[in-house]
Amino acid sequence: MVESNIGWGNQKMTDSLDDLQYGISITDACIDWETTEKTLRSIRDKLKDVLPGRR
Repeated sequence: MVESNIGWGNQKMTDSLDDLQYGISITDACIDWETTEKTLRSIRDKLKDVLPGRR
């Protein structure tokens, strides 16, 4: 499974919420938005001719 967020990676929970970076997971490491977009476009390009024949 691949998880996506605004920013890549993850961060540790801190005592102050002000120390956390917006858009970066505090649990599992994630790929960033740019990588998510590239990955989805790549999958689409590879499957666009295959999927219609699978009905």
